[in-house]
Amino acid sequence: MNKIKYFVGAVCLALSLNSCSDFLNEEPVSEIPAGDMWQTARDAKAGVNEIYGLLRSTLRENYFYWGEFRSDNVAPGAPVMADQARVINNLMSTDEKCAKWTTLYQMINQTNLAIRYIPNISMPDVADRNDYLGQAYALRALAYFYAIRVWGDVPLFTEPTEKYSDAIYKERTDKNYILDNVILPDLKKAESLINRNKNFERKRISICGVWAIMADAYMWVKQYNLADQTIDKMADIKSSKGRFVDFEPSIQTWHTMFTEELNNKPSDDTPENDEYSTKEFIFLIHFNMDEVGVNGYSYMYQWFSGSGNRAAVLSDQLMNIFNEPDMQGDLRKAYTVKDYQNGNELRKYMAGDISNSLNKTCEVAYPVYRYTDMLLLQAEARARLGKWEEALDLVKKVRDRAGLATPTALSFASEDEVINYILRERQVELVGEGRRWFDLVRTGKWKEVMESVNGMSQDGNELFPIHYSHILENPKITQNTYYGNN
Repeated sequence: MNKIKYFVGAVCLALSLNSCSDFLNEEPVSEIPAGDMWQTARDAKAGVNEIYGLLRSTLRENYFYWGEFRSDNVAPGAPVMADQARVINNLMSTDEKCAKWTTLYQMINQTNLAIRYIPNISMPDVADRNDYLGQAYALRALAYFYAIRVWGDVPLFTEPTEKYSDAIYKERTDKNYILDNVILPDLKKAESLINRNKNFERKRISICGVWAIMADAYMWVKQYNLADQTIDKMADIKSSKGRFVDFEPSIQTWHTMFTEELNNKPSDDTPENDEYSTKEFIFLIHFNMDEVGVNGYSYMYQWFSGSGNRAAVLSDQLMNIFNEPDMQGDLRKAYTVKDYQNGNELRKYMAGDISNSLNKTCEVAYPVYRYTDMLLLQAEARARLGKWEEALDLVKKVRDRAGLATPTALSFASEDEVINYILRERQVELVGEGRRWFDLVRTGKWKEVMESVNGMSQDGNELFPIHYSHILENPKITQNTYYGNN
Protein backbone atom coordinates (compact mmCIF):
# COMPACT_ATOMS: atom_id res chain seq x y z
CA MET A 1 0.00 0.00 0.00
CA ASN A 2 1.30 3.42 -0.89
CA LYS A 3 2.50 5.48 2.04
CA ILE A 4 2.84 9.10 0.99
CA LYS A 5 4.62 11.54 3.24
CA TYR A 6 3.85 15.21 3.08
CA PHE A 7 6.18 17.76 4.57
CA VAL A 8 4.53 20.61 6.44
CA GLY A 9 7.10 23.31 6.90
CA ALA A 10 9.93 21.11 8.00
CA VAL A 11 7.78 18.30 9.18
CA CYS A 12 6.43 15.07 7.87
CA LEU A 13 2.66 15.05 7.90
CA ALA A 14 2.00 11.45 6.96
CA LEU A 15 -1.45 10.61 5.67
CA SER A 16 -0.57 6.95 5.81
CA LEU A 17 1.22 6.83 9.12
CA ASN A 18 3.40 4.01 10.34
CA SER A 19 1.16 1.66 12.26
CA CYS A 20 1.34 1.87 16.02
CA SER A 21 -1.22 -0.95 16.34
CA ASP A 22 -3.47 1.77 17.67
CA PHE A 23 -4.78 2.22 21.13
CA LEU A 24 -7.72 -0.15 21.13
CA ASN A 25 -6.61 -2.99 18.86
CA GLU A 26 -8.43 -1.49 15.90
CA GLU A 27 -7.15 -1.82 12.33
CA PRO A 28 -4.34 0.73 11.97
CA VAL A 29 -5.63 4.00 10.56
CA SER A 30 -2.26 4.41 8.88
CA GLU A 31 -3.06 1.71 6.34
CA ILE A 32 -6.46 3.07 5.28
CA PRO A 33 -6.59 5.89 2.70
CA ALA A 34 -8.31 8.96 4.10
CA GLY A 35 -11.00 8.83 1.42
CA ASP A 36 -12.08 5.38 2.56
CA MET A 37 -11.76 6.21 6.22
CA TRP A 38 -14.07 8.18 8.53
CA GLN A 39 -17.27 6.43 7.42
CA THR A 40 -18.47 4.61 10.55
CA ALA A 41 -18.42 4.77 14.32
CA ARG A 42 -15.62 2.21 14.26
CA ASP A 43 -13.62 4.50 11.96
CA ALA A 44 -14.10 7.43 14.33
CA LYS A 45 -12.95 5.32 17.25
CA ALA A 46 -9.90 4.04 15.37
CA GLY A 47 -9.07 7.49 14.02
CA VAL A 48 -9.06 9.07 17.46
CA ASN A 49 -7.06 6.15 18.85
CA GLU A 50 -4.43 6.85 16.22
CA ILE A 51 -4.04 10.35 17.69
CA TYR A 52 -3.26 8.82 21.08
CA GLY A 53 -0.78 6.46 19.45
CA LEU A 54 1.02 9.38 17.84
CA LEU A 55 1.01 11.28 21.14
CA ARG A 56 2.62 8.25 22.76
CA SER A 57 5.25 8.10 20.00
CA THR A 58 5.92 11.83 20.37
CA LEU A 59 6.31 11.84 24.14
CA ARG A 60 7.92 8.46 24.74
CA GLU A 61 11.31 10.18 24.90
CA ASN A 62 10.37 13.85 24.63
CA TYR A 63 8.33 13.76 27.84
CA PHE A 64 11.71 13.91 29.57
CA TYR A 65 13.68 15.86 26.98
CA TRP A 66 11.13 18.66 26.76
CA GLY A 67 9.83 18.90 30.31
CA GLU A 68 12.53 17.57 32.63
CA PHE A 69 16.08 17.37 31.27
CA ARG A 70 16.66 21.12 30.84
CA SER A 71 15.67 21.86 34.42
CA ASP A 72 17.55 21.92 37.72
CA ASN A 73 15.92 18.63 38.69
CA VAL A 74 18.50 16.42 36.97
CA ALA A 75 22.18 15.88 36.28
CA PRO A 76 23.75 13.63 33.62
CA GLY A 77 23.69 9.90 34.31
CA ALA A 78 25.82 7.31 32.49
CA PRO A 79 28.54 8.58 30.10
CA VAL A 80 27.10 6.52 27.25
CA MET A 81 23.89 8.59 27.37
CA ALA A 82 25.44 11.51 25.48
CA ASP A 83 22.22 12.71 23.80
CA GLN A 84 20.55 13.32 27.14
CA ALA A 85 23.71 14.86 28.63
CA ARG A 86 23.87 17.50 25.89
CA VAL A 87 20.35 18.61 26.73
CA ILE A 88 21.01 18.59 30.47
CA ASN A 89 24.28 20.51 30.07
CA ASN A 90 22.78 23.09 27.67
CA LEU A 91 24.97 21.98 24.77
CA MET A 92 22.26 21.31 22.22
CA SER A 93 22.87 21.67 18.50
CA THR A 94 20.46 21.63 15.57
CA ASP A 95 20.85 17.89 14.99
CA GLU A 96 19.39 16.74 18.32
CA LYS A 97 16.69 14.11 17.94
CA CYS A 98 14.53 15.98 20.44
CA ALA A 99 14.64 19.03 18.15
CA LYS A 100 12.51 17.21 15.56
CA TRP A 101 8.81 17.95 15.44
CA THR A 102 7.89 15.34 12.82
CA THR A 103 5.71 13.00 14.89
CA LEU A 104 4.09 15.93 16.69
CA TYR A 105 2.87 17.28 13.35
CA GLN A 106 1.76 13.82 12.29
CA MET A 107 -0.39 13.91 15.41
CA ILE A 108 -1.68 17.38 14.53
CA ASN A 109 -2.61 16.23 11.03
CA GLN A 110 -4.50 13.28 12.49
CA THR A 111 -6.44 15.63 14.77
CA ASN A 112 -7.25 17.81 11.78
CA LEU A 113 -8.56 14.78 9.89
CA ALA A 114 -10.75 13.84 12.84
CA ILE A 115 -12.07 17.37 13.22
CA ARG A 116 -12.94 17.52 9.51
CA TYR A 117 -14.60 14.13 9.13
CA ILE A 118 -16.13 13.06 12.45
CA PRO A 119 -19.04 15.58 12.29
CA ASN A 120 -20.25 13.87 9.09
CA ILE A 121 -20.24 10.34 10.50
CA SER A 122 -23.62 8.87 11.34
CA MET A 123 -23.41 7.22 14.73
CA PRO A 124 -26.07 5.58 16.93
CA ASP A 125 -25.27 7.92 19.81
CA VAL A 126 -24.58 11.57 19.01
CA ALA A 127 -22.96 11.96 22.44
CA ASP A 128 -20.32 9.39 21.46
CA ARG A 129 -19.60 11.23 18.22
CA ASN A 130 -19.29 14.52 20.07
CA ASP A 131 -16.99 12.91 22.62
CA TYR A 132 -14.60 11.69 19.90
CA LEU A 133 -14.67 15.14 18.32
CA GLY A 134 -14.06 16.79 21.68
CA GLN A 135 -11.06 14.57 22.28
CA ALA A 136 -9.66 15.52 18.88
CA TYR A 137 -9.98 19.24 19.63
CA ALA A 138 -8.34 18.80 23.05
CA LEU A 139 -5.50 16.73 21.63
CA ARG A 140 -4.83 19.30 18.91
CA ALA A 141 -4.67 21.95 21.62
CA LEU A 142 -2.28 19.81 23.66
CA ALA A 143 -0.05 19.17 20.64
CA TYR A 144 0.24 22.87 19.83
CA PHE A 145 0.69 23.67 23.53
CA TYR A 146 3.75 21.43 23.59
CA ALA A 147 4.99 22.92 20.31
CA ILE A 148 4.92 26.56 21.42
CA ARG A 149 6.43 25.77 24.81
CA VAL A 150 9.32 23.93 23.17
CA TRP A 151 10.03 26.02 20.03
CA GLY A 152 8.05 29.23 20.44
CA ASP A 153 6.62 30.23 17.06
CA VAL A 154 5.73 27.19 14.93
CA PRO A 155 3.93 26.49 11.63
CA LEU A 156 0.16 26.44 12.08
CA PHE A 157 -2.16 23.93 10.39
CA THR A 158 -5.84 23.72 11.26
CA GLU A 159 -6.87 21.80 8.13
CA PRO A 160 -5.66 18.31 7.26
CA THR A 161 -3.05 17.76 4.56
CA GLU A 162 -4.50 15.15 2.22
CA LYS A 163 -2.56 15.79 -0.98
CA TYR A 164 0.67 17.46 -1.94
CA SER A 165 0.68 21.19 -2.68
CA ASP A 166 2.90 24.19 -2.02
CA ALA A 167 0.54 25.09 0.84
CA ILE A 168 2.32 22.55 3.04
CA TYR A 169 5.34 24.88 3.26
CA LYS A 170 4.48 27.51 5.83
CA GLU A 171 6.27 30.11 7.85
CA ARG A 172 6.17 30.04 11.63
CA THR A 173 3.13 31.57 13.32
CA ASP A 174 3.43 33.69 16.46
CA LYS A 175 3.08 31.52 19.58
CA ASN A 176 0.74 34.00 21.26
CA TYR A 177 -1.56 33.95 18.25
CA ILE A 178 -1.66 30.14 18.44
CA LEU A 179 -2.45 30.27 22.16
CA ASP A 180 -5.24 32.81 21.77
CA ASN A 181 -6.74 31.65 18.47
CA VAL A 182 -6.21 27.88 18.40
CA ILE A 183 -5.30 26.33 21.76
CA LEU A 184 -7.82 28.07 24.00
CA PRO A 185 -10.68 28.06 21.43
CA ASP A 186 -10.05 24.35 20.75
CA LEU A 187 -10.28 23.65 24.48
CA LYS A 188 -13.53 25.60 24.75
CA LYS A 189 -14.94 23.49 21.89
CA ALA A 190 -13.74 20.33 23.60
CA GLU A 191 -15.36 21.47 26.84
CA SER A 192 -18.72 21.67 25.10
CA LEU A 193 -18.37 18.29 23.35
CA ILE A 194 -16.80 15.83 25.82
CA ASN A 195 -19.25 13.34 27.33
CA ARG A 196 -19.25 14.08 31.07
CA ASN A 197 -21.48 11.13 31.91
CA LYS A 198 -19.58 8.34 30.17
CA ASN A 199 -15.95 9.31 29.53
CA PHE A 200 -14.22 8.36 32.79
CA GLU A 201 -10.92 7.23 31.34
CA ARG A 202 -7.58 8.56 32.51
CA LYS A 203 -5.76 7.19 29.45
CA ARG A 204 -7.80 9.45 27.21
CA ILE A 205 -8.96 13.05 27.50
CA SER A 206 -11.94 13.42 29.83
CA ILE A 207 -13.61 16.71 30.73
CA CYS A 208 -11.15 17.03 33.62
CA GLY A 209 -8.33 16.49 31.13
CA VAL A 210 -9.69 19.35 29.04
CA TRP A 211 -9.80 21.59 32.09
CA ALA A 212 -6.28 20.62 33.13
CA ILE A 213 -4.84 21.68 29.76
CA MET A 214 -7.02 24.78 29.81
CA ALA A 215 -5.93 25.84 33.30
CA ASP A 216 -2.30 25.31 32.32
CA ALA A 217 -2.77 27.42 29.19
CA TYR A 218 -4.52 30.18 31.17
CA MET A 219 -1.49 30.32 33.47
CA TRP A 220 0.77 30.84 30.45
CA VAL A 221 -1.30 33.82 29.31
CA LYS A 222 -1.52 35.12 32.90
CA GLN A 223 -5.30 34.74 33.10
CA TYR A 224 -5.04 33.69 36.73
CA ASN A 225 -8.69 34.15 37.62
CA LEU A 226 -9.77 31.92 34.73
CA ALA A 227 -7.20 29.28 35.71
CA ASP A 228 -8.53 29.32 39.28
CA GLN A 229 -12.15 29.00 38.14
CA THR A 230 -11.30 26.21 35.68
CA ILE A 231 -9.59 24.07 38.30
CA ASP A 232 -12.57 24.55 40.64
CA LYS A 233 -14.84 22.88 38.06
CA MET A 234 -13.11 19.53 38.50
CA ALA A 235 -14.74 18.96 41.88
CA ASP A 236 -18.18 18.76 40.25
CA ILE A 237 -17.46 15.76 37.99
CA LYS A 238 -18.82 12.55 39.50
CA SER A 239 -18.51 8.95 38.40
CA SER A 240 -20.07 5.86 39.97
CA LYS A 241 -17.24 5.99 42.53
CA GLY A 242 -17.90 9.59 43.58
CA ARG A 243 -15.62 12.42 42.53
CA PHE A 244 -13.71 11.54 39.39
CA VAL A 245 -10.56 13.44 40.41
CA ASP A 246 -9.59 14.27 43.96
CA PHE A 247 -6.67 14.83 46.29
CA GLU A 248 -5.07 11.73 47.82
CA PRO A 249 -4.25 12.52 51.48
CA SER A 250 -2.21 9.38 52.28
CA ILE A 251 1.53 9.42 51.58
CA GLN A 252 1.55 5.62 51.39
CA THR A 253 -1.16 5.66 48.74
CA TRP A 254 0.73 8.50 47.01
CA HIS A 255 3.67 6.10 46.79
CA THR A 256 1.73 3.10 45.52
CA MET A 257 -0.16 5.12 42.91
CA PHE A 258 3.17 5.73 41.14
CA THR A 259 4.69 2.29 41.66
CA GLU A 260 1.57 0.16 41.11
CA GLU A 261 -1.36 2.13 39.70
CA LEU A 262 0.55 3.38 36.65
CA ASN A 263 1.92 -0.02 35.69
CA ASN A 264 0.51 -2.44 33.11
CA LYS A 265 -3.05 -1.19 32.80
CA PRO A 266 -5.36 -2.63 30.11
CA SER A 267 -6.48 -0.74 27.03
CA ASP A 268 -9.43 1.63 27.29
CA ASP A 269 -12.10 -0.35 25.43
CA THR A 270 -14.69 0.75 27.99
CA PRO A 271 -14.20 4.44 28.81
CA GLU A 272 -17.12 4.35 31.23
CA ASN A 273 -15.09 1.97 33.43
CA ASP A 274 -12.26 3.56 35.38
CA GLU A 275 -9.46 1.02 35.94
CA TYR A 276 -7.72 3.21 38.52
CA SER A 277 -8.41 3.15 42.23
CA THR A 278 -6.67 6.50 42.78
CA LYS A 279 -8.41 9.72 41.81
CA GLU A 280 -5.18 11.71 41.59
CA PHE A 281 -4.45 11.07 37.93
CA ILE A 282 -6.23 13.17 35.33
CA PHE A 283 -4.50 12.27 32.05
CA LEU A 284 -1.78 9.70 31.35
CA ILE A 285 0.33 8.51 28.42
CA HIS A 286 -0.53 4.82 28.30
CA PHE A 287 1.95 2.04 27.45
CA ASN A 288 1.04 -1.56 26.65
CA MET A 289 3.40 -3.93 24.83
CA ASP A 290 0.61 -6.32 23.88
CA GLU A 291 -0.92 -3.51 21.85
CA VAL A 292 2.08 -1.83 20.27
CA GLY A 293 5.02 -4.19 20.56
CA VAL A 294 8.47 -2.72 21.17
CA ASN A 295 7.08 0.81 21.17
CA GLY A 296 4.78 -0.14 24.02
CA TYR A 297 7.33 0.10 26.80
CA SER A 298 8.27 3.33 28.51
CA TYR A 299 11.62 4.68 29.69
CA MET A 300 10.70 5.11 33.35
CA TYR A 301 12.99 2.23 34.37
CA GLN A 302 15.64 2.24 31.66
CA TRP A 303 16.51 5.93 31.78
CA PHE A 304 16.46 6.31 35.56
CA SER A 305 17.82 3.07 37.00
CA GLY A 306 21.17 1.29 37.01
CA SER A 307 24.53 2.92 36.38
CA GLY A 308 25.09 1.53 32.86
CA ASN A 309 22.41 3.25 30.81
CA ARG A 310 20.99 5.72 33.29
CA ALA A 311 20.12 8.87 31.36
CA ALA A 312 19.86 11.15 34.37
CA VAL A 313 20.12 11.26 38.14
CA LEU A 314 18.55 13.74 40.51
CA SER A 315 20.65 16.87 40.84
CA ASP A 316 22.46 18.27 43.86
CA GLN A 317 20.21 21.33 43.53
CA LEU A 318 17.10 19.21 44.03
CA MET A 319 18.66 17.13 46.82
CA ASN A 320 19.69 20.28 48.69
CA ILE A 321 16.03 21.29 48.97
CA PHE A 322 15.45 18.36 51.32
CA ASN A 323 18.14 19.82 53.62
CA GLU A 324 16.42 23.18 54.01
CA PRO A 325 15.05 23.75 57.54
CA ASP A 326 11.36 23.61 56.65
CA MET A 327 11.86 20.51 54.47
CA GLN A 328 13.44 18.31 57.14
CA GLY A 329 11.53 15.04 57.43
CA ASP A 330 9.76 15.29 54.06
CA LEU A 331 8.09 11.89 53.69
CA ARG A 332 8.35 12.10 49.90
CA LYS A 333 12.13 11.87 49.94
CA ALA A 334 12.35 8.16 50.75
CA TYR A 335 9.82 7.40 48.01
CA THR A 336 11.41 9.72 45.44
CA VAL A 337 15.16 9.12 45.58
CA LYS A 338 17.73 6.45 46.46
CA ASP A 339 21.50 6.81 46.64
CA TYR A 340 22.35 3.93 44.33
CA GLN A 341 25.44 3.07 42.28
CA ASN A 342 27.04 6.50 42.64
CA GLY A 343 23.96 8.54 41.88
CA ASN A 344 20.79 9.90 43.44
CA GLU A 345 18.40 7.72 41.48
CA LEU A 346 14.81 8.73 40.74
CA ARG A 347 12.72 6.05 42.46
CA LYS A 348 9.30 7.65 42.30
CA TYR A 349 8.01 4.99 39.90
CA MET A 350 9.92 2.02 41.34
CA ALA A 351 9.02 -0.07 44.37
CA GLY A 352 12.57 -1.48 44.60
CA ASP A 353 15.72 -2.10 42.60
CA ILE A 354 15.10 -2.74 38.89
CA SER A 355 17.07 -5.37 36.96
CA ASN A 356 18.23 -4.87 33.37
CA SER A 357 15.76 -7.53 32.25
CA LEU A 358 12.88 -5.36 33.45
CA ASN A 359 14.05 -2.18 31.75
CA LYS A 360 12.58 -3.09 28.37
CA THR A 361 9.34 -4.52 29.68
CA CYS A 362 8.39 -1.40 31.63
CA GLU A 363 4.80 -0.36 31.00
CA VAL A 364 4.67 2.52 33.47
CA ALA A 365 2.41 5.29 32.19
CA TYR A 366 3.57 8.92 32.10
CA PRO A 367 1.44 11.33 34.16
CA VAL A 368 0.69 14.39 32.03
CA TYR A 369 -1.67 15.98 34.56
CA ARG A 370 -2.74 14.99 38.05
CA TYR A 371 -4.85 16.69 40.69
CA THR A 372 -2.08 17.78 43.08
CA ASP A 373 -0.43 19.49 40.11
CA MET A 374 -3.69 21.38 39.59
CA LEU A 375 -3.99 22.34 43.26
CA LEU A 376 -0.49 23.78 43.30
CA LEU A 377 -1.18 25.57 40.01
CA GLN A 378 -4.33 26.96 41.59
CA ALA A 379 -2.30 28.05 44.63
CA GLU A 380 0.01 29.97 42.33
CA ALA A 381 -2.96 31.58 40.57
CA ARG A 382 -4.48 32.68 43.87
CA ALA A 383 -1.15 34.06 45.06
CA ARG A 384 -0.98 36.11 41.85
CA LEU A 385 -4.47 37.39 42.64
CA GLY A 386 -3.37 38.53 46.10
CA LYS A 387 -5.12 35.67 47.92
CA TRP A 388 -2.08 34.50 49.83
CA GLU A 389 -3.91 32.69 52.64
CA GLU A 390 -6.12 30.80 50.19
CA ALA A 391 -3.03 29.89 48.19
CA LEU A 392 -1.21 28.60 51.25
CA ASP A 393 -4.26 26.61 52.36
CA LEU A 394 -3.92 24.63 49.12
CA VAL A 395 -0.20 24.17 49.63
CA LYS A 396 -0.87 23.01 53.19
CA LYS A 397 -2.85 20.01 51.93
CA VAL A 398 0.17 18.88 49.94
CA ARG A 399 2.67 19.51 52.73
CA ASP A 400 0.45 17.87 55.35
CA ARG A 401 0.61 14.70 53.28
CA ALA A 402 4.40 15.03 53.19
CA GLY A 403 4.55 15.45 56.98
CA LEU A 404 5.63 19.09 56.82
CA ALA A 405 4.38 22.31 58.42
CA THR A 406 3.18 25.24 56.30
CA PRO A 407 3.72 28.90 57.24
CA THR A 408 0.98 31.52 57.21
CA ALA A 409 0.85 34.49 54.87
CA LEU A 410 2.45 36.66 57.55
CA SER A 411 5.72 34.79 56.97
CA PHE A 412 6.09 36.26 53.48
CA ALA A 413 7.11 39.81 52.58
CA SER A 414 6.22 39.83 48.89
CA GLU A 415 4.23 38.06 46.21
CA ASP A 416 7.46 36.83 44.65
CA GLU A 417 8.39 35.08 47.91
CA VAL A 418 5.03 33.29 47.96
CA ILE A 419 5.39 32.30 44.31
CA ASN A 420 8.91 30.94 44.85
CA TYR A 421 7.64 28.96 47.83
CA ILE A 422 4.88 27.41 45.72
CA LEU A 423 7.26 26.72 42.82
CA ARG A 424 9.65 24.93 45.19
CA GLU A 425 6.75 22.78 46.37
CA ARG A 426 5.84 22.03 42.75
CA GLN A 427 9.45 21.10 42.05
CA VAL A 428 9.60 18.50 44.81
CA GLU A 429 6.07 17.18 44.36
CA LEU A 430 6.20 16.88 40.57
CA VAL A 431 9.79 15.78 40.00
CA GLY A 432 9.97 13.23 37.19
CA GLU A 433 6.60 14.31 35.78
CA GLY A 434 7.80 16.55 32.94
CA ARG A 435 6.71 19.82 34.55
CA ARG A 436 9.69 21.63 36.08
CA TRP A 437 11.23 23.10 32.91
CA PHE A 438 7.89 24.42 31.74
CA ASP A 439 7.32 26.01 35.15
CA LEU A 440 10.65 27.83 34.89
CA VAL A 441 9.88 29.14 31.41
CA ARG A 442 6.27 30.03 32.20
CA THR A 443 7.26 32.10 35.24
CA GLY A 444 10.30 33.67 33.57
CA LYS A 445 12.63 32.23 36.22
CA TRP A 446 14.71 30.01 33.95
CA LYS A 447 17.69 32.39 33.85
CA GLU A 448 17.99 32.99 37.58
CA VAL A 449 17.65 29.28 38.33
CA MET A 450 19.69 27.78 35.51
CA GLU A 451 22.59 30.18 34.92
CA SER A 452 24.59 28.78 37.83
CA VAL A 453 23.65 25.23 36.82
CA ASN A 454 24.43 25.12 33.10
CA GLY A 455 25.09 28.68 32.00
CA MET A 456 21.67 29.68 30.65
CA SER A 457 21.67 33.46 30.54
CA GLN A 458 20.91 34.61 27.01
CA ASP A 459 17.44 35.39 25.69
CA GLY A 460 16.31 32.69 23.30
CA ASN A 461 18.18 29.94 25.13
CA GLU A 462 14.88 28.87 26.72
CA LEU A 463 13.71 27.55 23.34
CA PHE A 464 14.85 24.33 21.72
CA PRO A 465 16.61 24.41 18.37
CA ILE A 466 14.62 23.49 15.27
CA HIS A 467 16.15 20.43 13.67
CA TYR A 468 18.33 21.44 10.71
CA SER A 469 16.50 19.01 8.39
CA HIS A 470 13.25 20.93 8.81
CA ILE A 471 14.90 24.12 7.61
CA LEU A 472 16.56 22.37 4.67
CA GLU A 473 13.20 20.96 3.62
CA ASN A 474 11.37 24.26 4.00
CA PRO A 475 13.28 27.53 3.44
CA LYS A 476 10.38 29.47 4.96
CA ILE A 477 11.36 28.11 8.37
CA THR A 478 13.89 30.19 10.29
CA GLN A 479 16.04 28.91 13.14
CA ASN A 480 15.60 30.09 16.71
CA THR A 481 18.12 32.90 17.04
CA TYR A 482 20.16 31.42 19.90
CA TYR A 483 21.19 28.53 17.65
CA GLY A 484 22.29 30.63 14.65
CA ASN A 485 21.03 30.24 11.10
CA ASN A 486 21.62 26.54 10.54
